[in-house]
Amino acid sequence: MRINHNAGIVYDAVAYTINHFNMKRIHTQHKPFVKNEDDIFENYYEFKKKYAVEPSNDLYLFFYFDGTNLTLMSSYLAECFEDLDYTPQLVLELFQDKAKFRKFAYRYYLYPLKKDVDVKAVINGDDRNMAKASVLLTSIHNDYPLLIHKLFYEFDELVDELIHFLKLIFDNVGKYRKTKKREFYRTAVDNFLNSDKANEVHKSHYIDKKVNFNKQMFAVSLFRSLVIYISPSRSIEATLIIGNKVNPYISGNYNYRHITKISASTIFTTQAMSDIIDILMKEGEKSVTQLCIRLPYSRTNITEYIKKSFVKASGFFHIPPVFRT
Repeated sequence: MRINHNAGIVYDAVAYTINHFNMKRIHTQHKPFVKNEDDIFENYYEFKKKYAVEPSNDLYLFFYFDGTNLTLMSSYLAECFEDLDYTPQLVLELFQDKAKFRKFAYRYYLYPLKKDVDVKAVINGDDRNMAKASVLLTSIHNDYPLLIHKLFYEFDELVDELIHFLKLIFDNVGKYRKTKKREFYRTAVDNFLNSDKANEVHKSHYIDKKVNFNKQMFAVSLFRSLVIYISPSRSIEATLIIGNKVNPYISGNYNYRHITKISASTIFTTQAMSDIIDILMKEGEKSVTQLCIRLPYSRTNITEYIKKSFVKASGFFHIPPVFRT
């Protein structure tokens, strides 16, 4: 077992800032899985009180979380680094290339609006399309209208502010983690490596059995209590980030929003199954009767399809939990 201190510092710095801007949404997301709600933000509040780190509201769009997708910051790190091999210094150097980050940020926010705005023209600095994009995004993020304007017309200044904040937060998170090192690495990692829980994680998150947790590199998150994150390559040699409170809640820590058609394609091969997946992913759990109303298949056929591949809970059917980074 190896500990990746750098990945833990970067991940926690980002997680802390995401918590700051999206506390209500994250609380709602985690509440069903915890017995003690104080576990969700326990270390967040302690760190905040000790170091008084307050990100400027100007950084909101870099860390905005919609409840489903990765934030801009998390997406960009995943785009630029493989297998969580980043360090605080490498991350700071990454944002020196403002043009590259600007292009990524515009695509991140404007891709859902591509039918209404020319994203490429915005990236190239076309005033008309930038103004249109600004209006459209302001209608979505109407709490921060001036910030939308800065995103398009003062982007370099925003990045300078981001770099300044990251320097501070990386340093303070590193100091805070040293005070928790013994406590969390001994409890979080060692408990996670318990054979029963390891088997449960393999099964519930569809992780290849060849991935031996005892041989992996670990980082522990202090500000995301329930997370289990495996580096994108899913190679036998991987880096795992686990939440400091994840062990008691492993069996309930499923996030069905991350399931995609691609991730389920290996077990669902017919058109009927594909249609069932579409409805369950978009609308959530459905009974057989509800599926019959929506789909052009007989009740007998639908029942036959789903009883082979779907999980039944309280009379409703849903897709089994699939972990995707």
